[in-house]
Amino acid sequence: MRNVFVILALLFCVANTIDVGEELMKREILTKIVDYAGIEMPHELHLLCLPCKLMMKQVQKFSSTILLSIIRKEWTLLCPKFKDPAFCEGINQTFIDQFSVHFLNNYLAPSNACQNLGACKLEHEPQTIKDYINEVMSDKLSKEEQRQWQVLAEENVLNQEDYTIAQFADLHIDVEYSVGANAFCGAPFCCREENGKPKKPSEGAQYWGTYAQCDLPFRTIQDLIKFTGEKVKPDFIIWTGDSTSHDVWHQQQWNQTLPTKMITEEIKKQIPNSQLYAIYGNHEGYPADQYDMIGEATQWLRDEVADMWKQYLTQEAYYQLRRNGYYSQVEESRNLKFIALNSQACDLLNFHLMDGITDPRGMLKWLISELKESEAKHQFAVIFAHIPPGDTFCNSQWADRFSVVIERFEHVVTGIFYGHTHQDHVQHIRSKIDGRYVKTLFIAPSGTTFSYQNPSFRVFQFNGKNNQVQDYVQYRLDLAKANKDGQNAVLNWEIAYHFLEYYGLESASLDHVSSLPYRLAHDDELLKKYIYSYSTGSEVLYKQHLKDLKNLFLKKSTKSFFICGAETSTLDDWYECIGFFEKFKESSFLTFKLLEKFIGKWLKE
Repeated sequence: MRNVFVILALLFCVANTIDVGEELMKREILTKIVDYAGIEMPHELHLLCLPCKLMMKQVQKFSSTILLSIIRKEWTLLCPKFKDPAFCEGINQTFIDQFSVHFLNNYLAPSNACQNLGACKLEHEPQTIKDYINEVMSDKLSKEEQRQWQVLAEENVLNQEDYTIAQFADLHIDVEYSVGANAFCGAPFCCREENGKPKKPSEGAQYWGTYAQCDLPFRTIQDLIKFTGEKVKPDFIIWTGDSTSHDVWHQQQWNQTLPTKMITEEIKKQIPNSQLYAIYGNHEGYPADQYDMIGEATQWLRDEVADMWKQYLTQEAYYQLRRNGYYSQVEESRNLKFIALNSQACDLLNFHLMDGITDPRGMLKWLISELKESEAKHQFAVIFAHIPPGDTFCNSQWADRFSVVIERFEHVVTGIFYGHTHQDHVQHIRSKIDGRYVKTLFIAPSGTTFSYQNPSFRVFQFNGKNNQVQDYVQYRLDLAKANKDGQNAVLNWEIAYHFLEYYGLESASLDHVSSLPYRLAHDDELLKKYIYSYSTGSEVLYKQHLKDLKNLFLKKSTKSFFICGAETSTLDDWYECIGFFEKFKESSFLTFKLLEKFIGKWLKE
C-alpha cells in the first residue's frame, strides 16, 4: 500500500514539473519508482517505456478503487461542515465519481503516466497558440479582398427585408416548484415542498416566481413564449440552452430533458410561424456539465434533442446534431448560415475533457470547414452557443483558438450570441496578433430568476441587406407586480431598454460597440447603467454590485470587474486585465487554473 501512494504522489509531481533539470529529475524519480516496484532500471531511458507501462497497469488495477474510496470518504466527512447534507450526498453519488474516474484514468493510464514520466516518448507535442495562429491565419483574406467579398455576399441576399431574431436563454423551469414553500431555505436551491413552509409568509415561493435561489414555474415561461408569439412575432428564434432546474444533486437521466421537451412543445404551439434554432447547455447533460466529447456516453442526449427539434432541421442538420452535438443550417433567401456550437467542449466542469482536451469531437476543425464553405459561397454566418468563451469555467486554451478562428473569418461572421451567465452583458474577441477588437459577443440574461434575477428575453433587429445586428430590445418581467396580482395577473413583459439608445451608440457595429469598455472606464454614470442592466434590473443584485464595486478597484486607473469583462473574451485575458494582485483575490482563479492543469495541454495532431 505504501508503494502505491508514493508512486501516485511522484507521478503527479513529475507530470507537473518545470523545465529546469527536468530530465535528470525524472530519471532520479524513475529510479526510485522501479526500486519500489522491483523492476530493474535499463541503461537507456527509452527502454523504460514497456516496463513503465507494465508497472502502471498494475498500479492502475489495484489502486483506482482504493483511491476512489478515499476521495468519497473525505468528501463525506468534509462537505457537511459547509453545505446542506442532502446536497453533499447527491454530489457524492454523481459528481465525485465522475471526477475521480476521469482524473484517475488520466493520471494512472499507462500511456499518459509513462509519457509524463519521460519513460515513453510523447505521442504528440503540445501546440502553442502561435502554432495555431500560423496554421489558421495562413490564408486569411486581405482587407481589400474582404471588402470585395462583402459586396458579392450582399448581392447574394434574395430577401432584403429587415428581420428579427428572438433569443431565449437559460429558461430553467422547475417542475416541482411549489407556491408557499420556503424560498429562503438555506439550501443551494429552494421553493420546493421538501423545503417546508417559512416562518414568515412573505418568504414563501410566489405564484409567478421568486427573487431567490429558485427557478421558475412552467406557467411563467409559457406566458413568456405566448407573449413572444402574440406581440413580437419574430422571424427566427435562437434558444441557447439550459432548461432544467438547478438542483443538480437530485437529478436523474430519465427525465433530464423533460423541461426541454415541455418548452419545445410550447414554442411549436405558441410561435408556429417562427424558425427555431436551438442548442443545449451544460445543465442538460447528466450529471450536469458532464458530456462525452470523445465517446458515445452522451448519445442519449443528442438523440432526444435532435428528435425534439427535428421539424426545424434539414436532414443534414438533424444528423449533424445526432452524430456530433453541433450543426449548421442555411437560410437560403437570407444568404445566412446558422451555426450551433456545443460549448461543453470548453466547460472545465465537464470531467470527460480529461480524456482529451485537443479540439473535442473535432468541433473547431468542423467550424473552420463550415466557415470556409460560407466564405467560398459569399455567404454570411451567425454563431450561437451556451457558454461564452470568457466564462469563469471555459478553458482558455479552447477560447483562445476559437478567437483565432473568428478573427480568420471576421468578414463572414455577422453575429455571435450566448447565454449561461444569467447576466446581461457583452464581451469582445481581441486579436491574438495585434490586440485589436475583432467581434462583439452578445450575452443575453436568463429567463429564470435564479438567483435574484428579473425574468428576461431579448429580440435582435437585423439589417436584411447585410445580415448585421442593427439593435436589440431587452424585455423583462415586472415580477413583483405579477405576484401582487396573483394567478389572474396579465403579465407585463415590458421593454427594459433599446440597446443603442440605452448606451448612446450610433450603431451596433463593432466600431461603435467596442468603444463601450473605454466609455465605461471614463463615465461613472454609464458604468452604473451597465451594472444595472447586468443585474437585469434587480435592485438586490444592483445594490450588491455597487457595494462590491469599491473592492474591485485597486487604484483609480485600475480596470474594474465589469470593464475588463466587456473588453475581453477569455478568462486568462480577463485576469490579466484586472491586474496581478486582484486576480489572486478572485476565488475562481486558483480553481480555474487547477482544473486546466487536470485537463492537460492542447496537443498537435
